Amino acid sequence: MRTDYWQKLEEGGIYHIYNRAVGKDDLFSNDGNYQFFLNQWKKYLPYLDVFCYCLIPNHFHFLAKVKPLSEPLLEHIKSQATVKSSKFIKQEIPYHEYLEDQFKRLFGSYALAYNKQHDRTGTLFQKRFKRILVGDDYKLLYLLAYIHHNPIHHKLYNAYGLWLHCSWNAYLNLDKQSLLDRSEVLRWFGTDLEAAKAAFFKHHENFKEDWKMRDDCMEDV
Repeated sequence: MRTDYWQKLEEGGIYHIYNRAVGKDDLFSNDGNYQFFLNQWKKYLPYLDVFCYCLIPNHFHFLAKVKPLSEPLLEHIKSQATVKSSKFIKQEIPYHEYLEDQFKRLFGSYALAYNKQHDRTGTLFQKRFKRILVGDDYKLLYLLAYIHHNPIHHKLYNAYGLWLHCSWNAYLNLDKQSLLDRSEVLRWFGTDLEAAKAAFFKHHENFKEDWKMRDDCMEDV
């Protein structure tokens, strides 16, 4: 069965959302680029609860849930004053089509600023961003660890927390404000907060060890 990488973004659905730069280009070249992208995400996509993310030089990953439509969100959509927002409010297009347009606006605004800063022209992102519905708890927990493990996988660092453009450290500092819905993630590991935090970190360490064993075995073949 072939994976559908471009599934519709539906209310209540949890998705693995990712994209990369065209060719061998980078998406992010300095700390300001990473922060600007996150700021643009918050600006254009308040319709998603983010559970975790990782931005590395040539691509990004997010694990996020589409929020149910509410009056505040509908008012926000009206305030966008775009062709797609107007059509959605008039019920001429479905919600997923409006959300896809918001992603296009995010990527377009970021690419415009990035190209200007780096004296670059042309397309920056691959044409279509991938979004895959997460269908079960096993996959959900796997992706949570996989996304946080991405800087280790790509050999940027060898430990969690050293790569700053990732949501890992937000789970170390729960008292600090974050764009993440950390409370829901920790509930996946239990109702007692301290026990849930311990299980969260244990899950990631187990993932790291399993990944290392897999790589070691592959190298031995």
